[in-house]
Amino acid sequence: MTSRVLSALLLLVSLAFTGCRSKSAPTFEPLKLADGRVLSAQTLARGHSVYAYYCASCHGEQGDGQGPAGRGMRPVPRSFRQGLFKFGGVSVGELPTDEALKRTLRRGLHGTPMFAWDVPDADLDAVVQYLKTFSPRWKEEVPGKPLEVSADPWRGRDAEAIERGRVAYHVSGAGNAGCSSCHVAYLPRAELAALMKKAFGRDVDLSKVDPYTAQVRESDHPVEVDTKGEPTRTQKVLPPDFLFQPLRTIWAVGDTVEGAPYTPERQREDLYRVIAAGVGGAAMPTWKGAIPEENLWALAYYVQTLVMLRDTDEAEALRARLRGSTMK
Repeated sequence: MTSRVLSALLLLVSLAFTGCRSKSAPTFEPLKLADGRVLSAQTLARGHSVYAYYCASCHGEQGDGQGPAGRGMRPVPRSFRQGLFKFGGVSVGELPTDEALKRTLRRGLHGTPMFAWDVPDADLDAVVQYLKTFSPRWKEEVPGKPLEVSADPWRGRDAEAIERGRVAYHVSGAGNAGCSSCHVAYLPRAELAALMKKAFGRDVDLSKVDPYTAQVRESDHPVEVDTKGEPTRTQKVLPPDFLFQPLRTIWAVGDTVEGAPYTPERQREDLYRVIAAGVGGAAMPTWKGAIPEENLWALAYYVQTLVMLRDTDEAEALRARLRGSTMK
């Protein structure tokens, strides 16, 4: 089933879901947020209408991710009651920026039924504000400080950046992220061991370990909730293998995203943004400030080389070579 067909079906479910109800529209009081802003009743009413039409079938009328069309979906639709968002443009655990929420609505998320919504800007803003009625966090906490995208220090030096990123990806500590400890390694065993020996100053035996299988991690995203909307069971997540799985917020170079060509530079910037901020509610931490900026950008360059291979014969050949590799 293509994403376009799935999108059409979801919209039909949404229309049926909203059309079968005869409830009168709720009324709202102005909502004061912790950052000092006051959301008007008119904005919230408009946001509620947009939400009921486009979002409630998956995310649920109560914003708990338990909508009739969302049950059984994997990944599960977001519960807005937690105030946790994967791609908030801020450090993991902080409330997201409005711009990050709008970016997700405008672009959608790859590998999920969340597709791009082409709605007027006023509706987009209204529904983003309405989402804040579901969680008390918005009345108690201010949103996180937006993580700025720094200037690319490797511009014009791609080969150097990729080499630095290769180390930062596979080695932990000393300014490196060690991404392969959760995702998978992309170097043959002997090459990976040599890289670690250089970093740690000692021999590392990888003959009896499997660095090419990602490890399932816990997340904070509920699969089931109780009558109060509180999580009773959470979803386990598998860190993506960049050679074979689409990344939620990364498009293929050459696509048109938000009306503009998706260039290698835009793709790298989006990779930087996710690596820097981390993924809220999942095991992916915030790397901004934890490792040097030049290594953050180097990781974006290196991961981009893997993303470019996704689902190609070269990717299959690399996987076969890695799994058959030895310490010699």
